[in-house]
Amino acid sequence: MSFVEAFGTPTPDTAYNGQTVSLQGPGAPYTSYQWRIGAIDERTGRTTAVRFDNLTLGPIPVRLIAKRPPNAACFKNDDGVDTLTQVLTLVPIRDPRAPIYGKFKGSNSDAPQDTFTVRIYSGPNYSFPNNPAADPSNYAVGLPKGCRIPYVEIGLTWRGITANRGGCTGLNITKGYLTTRDSIRIEYRTQVSPTIIDKVFLGKRVR
Repeated sequence: MSFVEAFGTPTPDTAYNGQTVSLQGPGAPYTSYQWRIGAIDERTGRTTAVRFDNLTLGPIPVRLIAKRPPNAACFKNDDGVDTLTQVLTLVPIRDPRAPIYGKFKGSNSDAPQDTFTVRIYSGPNYSFPNNPAADPSNYAVGLPKGCRIPYVEIGLTWRGITANRGGCTGLNITKGYLTTRDSIRIEYRTQVSPTIIDKVFLGKRVR
């Protein structure tokens, strides 16, 4: 099974609360799926989505019972029923320890030798930068290469980001997420006038 946060960003075991998390089961040869999220929430279907409120925190056991045709040729007593339990840990929506924060060095997939850095960080509130009581804002800077103007309308999950405004071309980060704890993939759009180009940045954490 896998957990997918808002914006389609995968996470192996931890997510912010206050968002919808999708649960995805394996494909063929499985044909039937029974989920239990926590103690009482039961669902069916290969994919289901659970909306967690801002008060739910801590470990949430997720059990999946998936059925497939028995493989008696290899396993004499195989009943075709597989059970898997994983724990999804929910942390507060503004927990500053999200691993997506950091500085990553890498390159676009179409120019692997042309390296640069991208930084994702929490900073002063964008609308009220001089108000210490205002919630911090999330920023991403460095896309495209050499750009010093941050993306300011960041949607951030425990392991992923999106952005709808900012950067040097005013285009968006469609999806960014950690593929491992220290590796990132960012899908974004840039403009080489007059053409809008889709790019993929692949980076390794340097700080």
